[in-house]
Amino acid sequence: MKQNLFLDSGIDRIKDKMKMEEKKTTLYTTNHYVVSKENKRKLRKEVGDYFIIHFTYENLLLKQNMLSKEVERILKLFLKKYQKTKKILVVGLGNKNVLADALGVYTTDKLIATNQYQDFLTIPKIALFNPSVTHKTGINSFKLIEMVVKDMKPDVILMIDSFSTKEVNYLNSAIEINDTGIIPGSVLNSSKEINKKTFQIPVLSIGVPCVLNLNKMLLATTTIQEVIEASSNIIATSINHLFIK
Repeated sequence: MKQNLFLDSGIDRIKDKMKMEEKKTTLYTTNHYVVSKENKRKLRKEVGDYFIIHFTYENLLLKQNMLSKEVERILKLFLKKYQKTKKILVVGLGNKNVLADALGVYTTDKLIATNQYQDFLTIPKIALFNPSVTHKTGINSFKLIEMVVKDMKPDVILMIDSFSTKEVNYLNSAIEINDTGIIPGSVLNSSKEINKKTFQIPVLSIGVPCVLNLNKMLLATTTIQEVIEASSNIIATSINHLFIK
């Protein structure tokens, strides 16, 4: 089961008490929610910040540059809170052979790695990793990520994955960015959540709801190829521009 979009958490009951910021433009709306210790149990979500960018499918395809700038703005807000951001590990979760599950891998394919340059670069060192899925590798994704983290010792981890949603309104039409972690291959009971507690470093998650979670079935639209291409372009452009320019 893919990770659900934050707005599927029953937020309608208390969203007025949670919403910290709303930014509206003609192209998109961004809402910033904060889960506190008081409403954590009610929402079944981790304490932290959640940003949801909501747009039309048309703008996903035609206004990628503007959406990318908004993703970059939000990532900057998070990174300002951290003392060290010189070594970044970007993890692309999912299975490239299943389009609705391929957002992470498509995104890392469009990112620029710089971790291999040791001496002369002043920009952050970016490393990219795609752990694939357990039924293809025979190794739990968490274990693979754990090995890379221990070897690289990054300052920040960016996790990119396809999400699910129970609301047709958000399907293929939202980007969520949070600092609360993610569970790779969450269908497996053996999976562990990757968050700040796991490795003692900040973890940012970026997801797009690419499938509809309907009565325990995950359904994708016939336009999923366009969705994955456009969404990965938006996220990759924002990360490349943020760290490399």
